[in-house]
Amino acid sequence: MKDFKMQVQWLDPKELTPYVNNSKVHSDEQIDKLSGIIAEFGFDQPIVIDRDRVIVKGHGRREAALRLNMSLVPVVFADHLDENQIKASRIADNKLASLEYDKDKLSFVIGTLDRAGFDLNLT
Repeated sequence: MKDFKMQVQWLDPKELTPYVNNSKVHSDEQIDKLSGIIAEFGFDQPIVIDRDRVIVKGHGRREAALRLNMSLVPVVFADHLDENQIKASRIADNKLASLEYDKDKLSFVIGTLDRAGFDLNLT
């Protein structure tokens, strides 16, 4: 494992270039949900970019930020990764996002949020 100390910087999302071969599809519905999540909770996951400002991870978050007319988003440069690691990292990140949940625990937490009147569309 390479030594990596994350340093968050703030850039205009318009300055970030989507990866042309990004295999993850982001529907309008998903971008709308991401926009709502960012508006409610803040931008707490930086977009990962390479030294040319091409997105490694965070295409959907960039699109949501653009919809929210954000002028700055948090970014992290992936200078510690080589070209093949960046490609593999894109795929791994998207595959991990679709892991299964413990349905009993999820049901419990959703129930507590629902009873509290929290907007479940943000989950």
